[in-house]
Amino acid sequence: MNEEMIRRAAAILEREFGQDWQGIAQELGTENLRKRVGKELTSFMAFPERGSGGDSQWRGNCSPEVVSSILRYVLDAKRYYGKATSQFTLLDPMSGSGTSKAAADRSGVRSILYDLNPAPAHGKGGWNALKDDVEDSADLVFFHESACALISPYHNIIQYSGNMWGKPHPDDLSRCEDYNDFLEKLNLCIRKLYMALRKDGRMAVLVGDIRMQGRFYSIQNDMMRMGDFESFLVKGQFNCVSDRRRYQKPFIPIVTEYLLLLHKKDALLVPFHFAKDSTFSVADTDLTALTWHHLIRMTLESASAQPSMNTKTSTQPAGTAYTA
Repeated sequence: MNEEMIRRAAAILEREFGQDWQGIAQELGTENLRKRVGKELTSFMAFPERGSGGDSQWRGNCSPEVVSSILRYVLDAKRYYGKATSQFTLLDPMSGSGTSKAAADRSGVRSILYDLNPAPAHGKGGWNALKDDVEDSADLVFFHESACALISPYHNIIQYSGNMWGKPHPDDLSRCEDYNDFLEKLNLCIRKLYMALRKDGRMAVLVGDIRMQGRFYSIQNDMMRMGDFESFLVKGQFNCVSDRRRYQKPFIPIVTEYLLLLHKKDALLVPFHFAKDSTFSVADTDLTALTWHHLIRMTLESASAQPSMNTKTSTQPAGTAYTA
């Protein structure tokens, strides 16, 4: 396959299907990743066509098919292991335009919706995840920061309060002081929501990566995880507002989000994990992985010299570890 063949195929699809051709191509191109071994849900999610439910004009909201896919999986798992589903409840603490309600209604399960917005499309408004208690319990918590007013994986990029609704709110995490402030508050929300899970419940956390002032931040890497880490799903992003822009500076565009599925197997014992960044100086640390060859090269680089990567020294045999 070459570029000429791809152009011809695109032209044929466009003639046949008009403006829908690109969505059809995206569906066909991702099908082998989205469906494997007889399963409709894999570790790769892609929904070029958003589907119905919620408001497609609500900035940052996800496809209702994302919620529906996870909901079907959790229900199937419960039924397979003989667990009752008659009282199954989905909780969306950042309900935005009501996407989760649409998915729950289609599956015939109860949904509970909260949002910081005092007048949301559905559910309880004026609920502050940083200060208010989670008064309900659920079998599935769907936690999509960018689909709501309180949390945004686009920290300080998509601002919800004062933009999507109402006036600026001091506890809107899209208005945090900095990334560390955002992450601390995000982790508080994760702890509170995990505690609201019933035994054998799942929490699905959908987050993205961000780049601010030239620095890359991976929220899924930095956020706290609780419970059994059941699965990690990569979700392709389509039809983003930022797709229309063009940039001169070299960088790798972010075209994915990540869904972390956390399983609460025990009512009282809570496994948890959080990342911790640190720094050490090569000059002051014993490292068995460091050879004299690389130590000298790094020393010269630190002094602003530009040695060849193939610089050789005869101080000691290559491969001898630096242990001084």
